Amino acid sequence: MSTKGHVDVWRVLLKPDYAAHLTDGQWRELANDPDWREAEVEFPQLMDELYARFGSKVPGYGTGSSGAANPSLAVDELSVLGKGHRHVQGMGVVTGVGKYAVNLTVSDMLYMKTLRSPHPRALVKAIDTSKAEALRGVAMILHRFNLPEEYQDSRLEGGPKPRFLFDEEVTQVGAPVAAVAAESEHIADEAIHLIEVEYEVLPAVTNFLDGIKPGAPKLWDNEYDGTILDISEPLVRGDPDAGMKEAGAVVDAISTRSTEQNAPLELTSGICWWENERLTWYWTARHAHGERDRMARALKLPSSRVRVIQTGYLGGSYGSHRNGDVSEVHAAILAKLTGKPVRATATRSEDFITRTVRAAVHTEGKLGVNREGAFVAATYKLISDTGAGSSNRSPGAWIGLETLYNIPNLRLEGIGVYTNNVRSGSYRCVSHPYATLAQETLVDKAAYAVGMNPLEIRLKNVNEVGHPDTGKPYSNPGIRDCLTQAAERIGWETKWHPAGAKEVRPGVFHGIGMAAHACSHGAGGHPSTGVVIVNPDGTVNVVSGAAEVGGGQRTVMAMIAAETLGIPYEQVGIAPEIDTDYTSDTGVTAGSRQTNSGGWGVYEAALDARRQLLEGAVQKFTADARKDGRTIEVTPEALDIRDGFVFFKDDPETKIPVADAVEAVVPRTPVIGRGAHFHPPTWERLAFAAHAAEVEVDTVTGSVSVLRYVAAHDVGRAMNPLGLEQQIQGGVTMGISAALSEGLVNDKATGLPLTDNILEYKALTIKDAPRNVEAIFVEHAKEYGVFGAHGIGEPPIAVAPPTIANAIYNAIGVWITSLPITRDKILAALEAA
Repeated sequence: MSTKGHVDVWRVLLKPDYAAHLTDGQWRELANDPDWREAEVEFPQLMDELYARFGSKVPGYGTGSSGAANPSLAVDELSVLGKGHRHVQGMGVVTGVGKYAVNLTVSDMLYMKTLRSPHPRALVKAIDTSKAEALRGVAMILHRFNLPEEYQDSRLEGGPKPRFLFDEEVTQVGAPVAAVAAESEHIADEAIHLIEVEYEVLPAVTNFLDGIKPGAPKLWDNEYDGTILDISEPLVRGDPDAGMKEAGAVVDAISTRSTEQNAPLELTSGICWWENERLTWYWTARHAHGERDRMARALKLPSSRVRVIQTGYLGGSYGSHRNGDVSEVHAAILAKLTGKPVRATATRSEDFITRTVRAAVHTEGKLGVNREGAFVAATYKLISDTGAGSSNRSPGAWIGLETLYNIPNLRLEGIGVYTNNVRSGSYRCVSHPYATLAQETLVDKAAYAVGMNPLEIRLKNVNEVGHPDTGKPYSNPGIRDCLTQAAERIGWETKWHPAGAKEVRPGVFHGIGMAAHACSHGAGGHPSTGVVIVNPDGTVNVVSGAAEVGGGQRTVMAMIAAETLGIPYEQVGIAPEIDTDYTSDTGVTAGSRQTNSGGWGVYEAALDARRQLLEGAVQKFTADARKDGRTIEVTPEALDIRDGFVFFKDDPETKIPVADAVEAVVPRTPVIGRGAHFHPPTWERLAFAAHAAEVEVDTVTGSVSVLRYVAAHDVGRAMNPLGLEQQIQGGVTMGISAALSEGLVNDKATGLPLTDNILEYKALTIKDAPRNVEAIFVEHAKEYGVFGAHGIGEPPIAVAPPTIANAIYNAIGVWITSLPITRDKILAALEAA
């Protein structure tokens, strides 16, 4: 039956006179129906009834689907959450003594180095390793001509063509050709220079805009012109063309972003070895369980024969450590064949050219408004460079373009272009920054066109209801508060002025700008599990697969357990590392989701442990009364836990330590709580933000100084304000860096990377980064969030570039929407104007 058919059935069944006669089995059938989520918005009573009957025991249904079914929101007073706590890994991070994978060694290990293609596209015709194999200390060399037969058809996902462990056709500079395992890094490095390779160089595509042309070299047998990888199904709302004709003013712009590198401080690194046909792998992973499964598939093993350990210390990631690549598989095979541990650590250049990046993008946008400033129509076409073998087939980052504002007539198109450049993939906020730059600069342009203040036009058009196309509602949207609070804090009312109107010193102009953002990150759909162990002495250990990537994720897990149990935070511990043999899966730490994907699992595990503690306390209070010759009736509902004591709600002075409750459950045995949560897709889970900045632009030198920056974010609930502030400030700094200086550059003729190092890439240093980024927390508890929280790791980076671009326009009266906005671009634009 179609979804519409199901909805029609529910419309009848859920009438009071019918629903009253439904059996438990029929309610369960509704809950298990694969399409029930489509009816959830229209029939909220369905979820209320399911929860009332079954709680979280209903298959496919968790406790976070609605306000009534989110008990964490019923907590009136918080004692741990909302307070600033230093990260549990903080000392290891700032001192450098944390157990980083890049610093680990094991006895008798070999070192792997990879010979990589110098060509963006070529056939590997022959490989001669005889000179390298004769070098003393070389243990083994692996390449496509001697790869064991069992692995010759192993492949990794991504791209239109199979990515085998060694491809006959290499499709980017840096593609692996041979891997050497030797007794030292120096020997391995010398060996790769002794390997002789015969290449047949093939025509390559290194400019993605050339790739969409019919005459581009055929990189594979694709169905589109040139090297187009994918054309997204357009999203069309209303009649955009007719809407443009009715608009009082139409503005358009082309915005572009250069390829951006994640540039984490820690190099990609790992050590692996085999014991009894089982692989153990220490790796800089953001999702140990996902990497275990990925490696198992490549090696054709059941997942139980691969163990992945993330040490708990990861020197940054921002997306680049999401997935292991073929080099990690090469290390595992070399370890198996040599019988020794193998360590593989990338160089900085290798990290830059072989790990995924944020793709370069070209966006053509048009926005129509009426004379009152209401948005009438908009069209956007995003063309992105997916690189060689990307898993991101097309931009598809329309959240924001389709949901942030009320736009009755809208058309969104996306084209992904396969090239012989670095593979695109995850980078903080993934593709959302494309849409935010394109939309928010056009919003400012429209405001100037109709004579409105940029703040006023946003407040007039902002969408505070829900997704216009799916009907999913927002949960307590904070976008209006973000806009007004950011404006108030920056002093918008008094500081905003017409473009180019405020010269503060000869040749130096003041500018002020703002931008808004709707970020779809933080959604569910990933495992949410956890274990909470209450020890006989009343202390607590949290077991969670929530990977720490610098955002304080594991600190928040400990805080959630402490808050839920009513035990002081200082008595709750969580080990830094993730181990697939011992920790539960909470999905990848990405998409700003870990506070909820890991947090819900820990919360429900803590609830389970709390229930057992209260039951134990009932036994303890009853037994103590019996010893005194008294008989009392005690129920768990009459008790509460706070500050490590279980007490009577109506008599707080009558209490026992949590340790006594543990002892009463099973003597000398810890209480173990288990949690598993499902995230129903009831809500449109968006994090809203608004930023404002003041800049000065020197029209003689082209330099831009960021004087002040304010970032207001709808966070749901500020779980750890200290970590939250750091996340926002870090994201803003990265966004400003992308706006003003960052961009990977390749030689146009050869495709060879020219900026494959930190120095040439020009990310902002601590000297250059603004020190005056002010974070504002807008707290509107989210119905779907544990304690009302929404993730915040990614949104800040997307808002900064259009904020800076809009402020620069306000300063000099010239639009520059091609990132990075360098001095030469500013001077050229001024000269052209």
